[in-house]
Amino acid sequence: MTQFNNAFALGDNVNDLPMPPVKVYIGCSWFNEQQREHLKKGLAAIEANPSISRKYSHFPLDFQYKGLDVAEHPELLHDVEWQARTFNSDIEGIIGSDLCLMLYLPSFPDDGGAFELGYAKGIGKQSVIVVPDNDTDNLNLMLAYGVTRVIKMSELNTFDFRHVHAGTYKGFVH
Repeated sequence: MTQFNNAFALGDNVNDLPMPPVKVYIGCSWFNEQQREHLKKGLAAIEANPSISRKYSHFPLDFQYKGLDVAEHPELLHDVEWQARTFNSDIEGIIGSDLCLMLYLPSFPDDGGAFELGYAKGIGKQSVIVVPDNDTDNLNLMLAYGVTRVIKMSELNTFDFRHVHAGTYKGFVH
């Protein structure tokens, strides 16, 4: 008998079984102070959210090629081997995750983050964009409606990522 069979007795309701936390791809931008602050707040909220397994999630800055931090070694951005390995690691992180979570600042659009969200959509992964509570900048139409949900930073620590359902973006787009 498997562990599942041992824990699940005849007559038990499958809806009463605990659902484990999900593995997410944690996408982000970190190119300026505002993005780094959004990232810092986002990671703290993710770590407080019991529906996310931070341990098994893929956060690209945790998996930098050869352990080299590109913020400390910006010359890596010109290294073809580093570029290819970083791209492939991020793609594999998206593939291996249950869903894509993007910490995003509409005031500082990021082509890489937009690509990752589009890739996730293309392979059938749900995705959630997390924007600041006070952000008044418009989202690009393709991002606003290409993701499953857009939530505010204040929702991130309590949002249930084990059951993401489609929402309608209510802001302006460009």
